Amino acid sequence: MQCFHCGREVRETTHTQKGYRVDYYLLHTGRTEWAFLKDPKEDGATLHYLKLQDPIDIVSCADCYANPQIRQRLEQDFNGSASILNGEGVKAAEKNTSPQPDHG
Repeated sequence: MQCFHCGREVRETTHTQKGYRVDYYLLHTGRTEWAFLKDPKEDGATLHYLKLQDPIDIVSCADCYANPQIRQRLEQDFNGSASILNGEGVKAAEKNTSPQPDHG
């Protein structure tokens, strides 16, 4: 697997007797659309939710996940305010990031 943001190959989580090391985080996302579920009761509220249309997994290496701008983009995708899959948004955000993390 590779990081969506920087392309670095990520490693599986390693476990030891005293702890573990996480090398990546996984966001299950994709193209969504708003859906509505009407309560059959006359006075029941309508439930609004994001329905996942085309699922995709976004892998973020631990270094990129620590970047506040990337973290904000992931949060925006998660709460439905902006899709991380918007190619133009991804390219613009990458150009505006501070120095790239050192993956060495």
